[in-house]
Amino acid sequence: MTEAVFSAVSAHEIEDLLMRLIEIESHDEVPGREEKLARHIQQWFAAEGIDCRLQTAEQGRLNVIARLPGTGSGSSLLLNGHTDTVPGYGMASPFKPVKRDGRIYGRGAADMKGALAVMMLTLAAIKRSGCQLKGDLLFAGTAGEESFSPGAWALARSGLRVDGVIVGEPTNMRVGVAHKGVAWYEAEFQGVPVHGSTPKQGVNAIYRAVRWIHHLLDRYIPSLDERVHPLLGTPTLNIGVIEGGTRPVIVPGRCVVRFERRLLPGETAETVLEELRKTLDEVRDVHPDFDGAIRQMDNFRGVPHGPLESAAGGRLVRALVQAFKAEFGERADAGPVGLQYWTDGALLKALSEETVVCGPGDIRQAHSDDEFIEISQLRSAFRIYARTALAICSE
Repeated sequence: MTEAVFSAVSAHEIEDLLMRLIEIESHDEVPGREEKLARHIQQWFAAEGIDCRLQTAEQGRLNVIARLPGTGSGSSLLLNGHTDTVPGYGMASPFKPVKRDGRIYGRGAADMKGALAVMMLTLAAIKRSGCQLKGDLLFAGTAGEESFSPGAWALARSGLRVDGVIVGEPTNMRVGVAHKGVAWYEAEFQGVPVHGSTPKQGVNAIYRAVRWIHHLLDRYIPSLDERVHPLLGTPTLNIGVIEGGTRPVIVPGRCVVRFERRLLPGETAETVLEELRKTLDEVRDVHPDFDGAIRQMDNFRGVPHGPLESAAGGRLVRALVQAFKAEFGERADAGPVGLQYWTDGALLKALSEETVVCGPGDIRQAHSDDEFIEISQLRSAFRIYARTALAICSE
């Protein structure tokens, strides 16, 4: 059965499909964003005789969902990837893919149209082979992961339930069972502006911000280093923006500090906000004239970007690890891993407790000016997904 599925896809079909997907621009700066790609994927599945529909995530944003039905007596599996990319940025010809030296270059090759192509062909190969699964095998291309994930958020709240989810973000086909969450915050410090020649008559808002930043460096960030997750390490905080003042001759009356906090499983944006507000109280205990406020930023438009953690010994993880070993042999790095970056998997865990991240490509290529994916890894990913789908959906 496995060999029949493998032989249902020709040697270069995956590469050809990926190159076509890259040619269809699907980012925030192109009219319609992902719509053209979603409709292309729908038509592609229709040509394969596989049921496929479009789902409105929000106005102007479409998900595309295909289903290969089983007999109804087995476990179901969803293969997921986001259909958007970042813009071309510094790439010379981002949407004219090039095949060179065993690689395919182009925007989205690694993040993550390579996984989309492989997942699409996994469903098609099983259909072409005539193999009848017991459980449903689904594909979902979701919109907007590069912005605020309206597609995965809509799918998570759609009522769909499956027995396992594979999110195809680039992991070099390692099985990611955990990743950090992310939340953005803004700290604001007020002062009293006066002429720069008489600074003691005013209150310098930047100095207040500096006191707080020193507290983070001396006490709060070292406390984060004491919280260690076995796969993810420690939570982190990064200050990315400081804005304050108007002119050198004026004592600044306002300073804003914007920063992100990466979250471990068990942490939420809300619990961390309370924790951060306590740092203001701790500075105030030492400096009674200190004042400041911290709030969560709405850059994700209300879509939670929490962490992901799935059982490392779950059925889907075991099937993927076994498929990895069948492809690459008994390697020491075959086991589950943790990922530092966020994925839609954190949202899609609403569909299944067994939600993992596993896809072709290297995350270091994502968003880069020479983005590429190894052709050999595309082919390996197809075989790993096919073996896993057969194992899960045949149970």
